[in-house]
Amino acid sequence: MRWPWRAGRAAAPVLVDDGSLAVLASSFDPAAGEGPALAALAATGHPPATPVLLRHLFVLAEPPDAHEAPDAHEAPDAPDAPDASASDGTAGTSLPFWGPRRPIRPPETAREAALRAMVERDGYKVRWLDHQLAVTRQTVPTVLAVAQERARMTGLEMRLPVTYLGWQALAPPPGPAPPRDDGRRTALAALAALRPWFRGTP
Repeated sequence: MRWPWRAGRAAAPVLVDDGSLAVLASSFDPAAGEGPALAALAATGHPPATPVLLRHLFVLAEPPDAHEAPDAHEAPDAPDAPDASASDGTAGTSLPFWGPRRPIRPPETAREAALRAMVERDGYKVRWLDHQLAVTRQTVPTVLAVAQERARMTGLEMRLPVTYLGWQALAPPPGPAPPRDDGRRTALAALAALRPWFRGTP
């Protein structure tokens, strides 16, 4: 059963990060919270409760010892084997000790694939934006919803080799402001609507 007052309600348009949307607000400072950015969004004239495309920006983080890690296609140099045993003077027969293997930086494609696997299953879209990875999903921009989105993306830093930068709110560019109505136009329109009624009265 369709309720009468819902019959004419149009579905929200699907927003796509294809370059046609404008950045209306952004937040790259977690300490500032979501309030100031959402206030800036409202100041652009974006209608309340209207969805935006929330774009989260990531960079692929380098491991702390990435500059020391050997290349993935090269084996580390083996140390020289000992010449003689210190106990009986015979030649040492033990295998050389290679030591703990240092972590090797995962390839960029593997790090990107790991991020995609974590977010795409929940409806996010991922694409490259210059040298950053953009993770987008449509949402209604409330303080609670955006704070939950930020917390989720920040949590990925503990599970993946990525660095979360912040978010941007994208929506169609706002149109020109409607003409200001000081009340006179509304009153004149009301009188014009009543004029035929007055003409028909004796």
